Amino acid sequence: MKNLMLQVVRYITNIIVANLPSYTVRHFWYRRILHIKLGRHSSILMNVHFHILGRPKPDRPTIEIGEHTVINRQCVLDGRGGLRVGNNVSISPGVWLLTDGHDMQDPLFPEVSAPITIGDYAWLGSRAMVLPGVTVGEGAVIAAGAIATKHVPPYTVVAGVPARPIGIRQRDLRYSLTYQPALE
Repeated sequence: MKNLMLQVVRYITNIIVANLPSYTVRHFWYRRILHIKLGRHSSILMNVHFHILGRPKPDRPTIEIGEHTVINRQCVLDGRGGLRVGNNVSISPGVWLLTDGHDMQDPLFPEVSAPITIGDYAWLGSRAMVLPGVTVGEGAVIAAGAIATKHVPPYTVVAGVPARPIGIRQRDLRYSLTYQPALE
């Protein structure tokens, strides 16, 4: 019965709520029903897909999003292994944050989960992907289309598949993101 209820909540979240053009309704649902910790002045735009395990418990991972963070359209946020996103993080359209996968070398193909942490002021370009267990450091940039398979040091710019360092970002970041378009 619990599994069926979780499937219904996922369906309502990802098919109905995610497509409502109202921050108020979506954010209410995400905070009260999914129990996502969503910081002040943060925005989750329409058509964001969530993977969750159910109501938070001390031993169950969850999703935490800091203040002034923007999560654009068509992103996938996987909270099954634990997902923490810092303050003033810009997550571009189509980014996938995956905390769960499988051990392809094991003959039983078991599920393997590991948390993702995204540091303050990080910027993830369109269609970037972060895999289980990766930490993206403060101020780091993952270029569009890159796949982060390993930790990204603070203020490092990575690109490619798999993502490799291509530059350094300045450290004096002071911006505050506030993006809430009228019908998103």
